[in-house]
Amino acid sequence: MLWPFPATQNNRMKHVLTALAIVMAPAAAMAAPPSFDCVIDPSEVVKLGSPITGVLAEVKVNRGDIVTRGQPVAALESSIETAAVRLNRFRAESTAKINAQEERLKLAQSRVERFGAPRGLVVTQDKYEELQAEARVAEQELLREQQDRQLSQLELERSQATLDQRTIHSTIDGIVTEKKLSAGEFVNQEGYVVTVSRLDPLYVEVFLPVVYYKQVRVGMEGSVQPAPPIENTYSASISVVDHVFDPASGTFGVRLTLPNPGNTLPGGQRCKVTFDFPNEPASGADR
Repeated sequence: MLWPFPATQNNRMKHVLTALAIVMAPAAAMAAPPSFDCVIDPSEVVKLGSPITGVLAEVKVNRGDIVTRGQPVAALESSIETAAVRLNRFRAESTAKINAQEERLKLAQSRVERFGAPRGLVVTQDKYEELQAEARVAEQELLREQQDRQLSQLELERSQATLDQRTIHSTIDGIVTEKKLSAGEFVNQEGYVVTVSRLDPLYVEVFLPVVYYKQVRVGMEGSVQPAPPIENTYSASISVVDHVFDPASGTFGVRLTLPNPGNTLPGGQRCKVTFDFPNEPASGADR
């Protein structure tokens, strides 16, 4: 049989339990690390366009495709530029004029050698100097042909560069998030064809109260909890700490770098980030 406590004793017990709850609540609150709202964004978003205007011949990628740095994603119509490259390549690779001039030079030099040194006669001296002059002219003609071939090679490089400009390449590794234009549409310098987003790594952007400024440093680790349906917690390191405060909100910006191999995590989602600060700010902070 249980004996009931007197009313006064029950009141005392309630007061004791209430006091314990009041004492333990701040301790539990201080034990939990501070948590802040954040956003997970792609580390880079690039709108790929063309340095020259023209009509698109083809777009090689679609929305959702994975691309690598340097991969062709689109090409402009380039029949004229392709023909110019073929023409200049033929000129640059041809050695017919150089070979012919080399033979002329050999012939002129052999004539000088066969004639031999002059024997004192004026006619003989004039003929010898004439043969020497023909040899020098042939030598200069050969040099000119060699320079013309070098110019043809440079012209080939220029026409090839012009042709290469008509192919649009991805500048990053990422995922195509937008396909704006298709084959047959006109593209100019202000427009773009596709948008590519890099998801490895991801950037976690968060604004912290200024009271935490002295406790934040580059390289510090933080725990990132993406919003549902993502359930796991991921470790990220601080890569950027802003040195300019926002006086209106009393905050400063911090960026964390979150590795994302295989693009398993999506970008553009909300999250919570916690830091294991060594000391709680003396003045407190809004979280």
